[in-house]
Amino acid sequence: MQSLKIFLALIFIQISVACSKSNDSPLVRLHLQSKTDCELVFKAENFSVIENFCSTEGKPILIRVDDQEIRSDWIDERTSRFLFQEGCASSDECFYELSTNEAGVRGRFSYRINMTEGEYSFEVGASGQPKVLSESSKDSAS
Repeated sequence: MQSLKIFLALIFIQISVACSKSNDSPLVRLHLQSKTDCELVFKAENFSVIENFCSTEGKPILIRVDDQEIRSDWIDERTSRFLFQEGCASSDECFYELSTNEAGVRGRFSYRINMTEGEYSFEVGASGQPKVLSESSKDSAS
């Protein structure tokens, strides 16, 4: 019985160590830097996300991390188009938080556009396939 307890304890420790090891980089916050007739540009040191609204037949999202680029389909097209049309309440109220790992990019987009605020978390694989993990939004009181 004592041997079984020790064996289970060792397995638990190995699983805990394996689960705690993460190759994710620290989160980096990218604020809205500019808006052109075709693009929204979010930047931070060594990171950028460019959402292109004019040339959407290809992959309209470009994520740059250091010297790597990932082109992606829309992560949440409805929210991106709403932001492009209406603008942020202020430049620091629309931002991405990103971290990288060997599989691609993981992050969150948080926004306050007019009287609507929300966020969604997502992953974009190295192949450019986006996946929304969770999302929430609400109208804020005036």
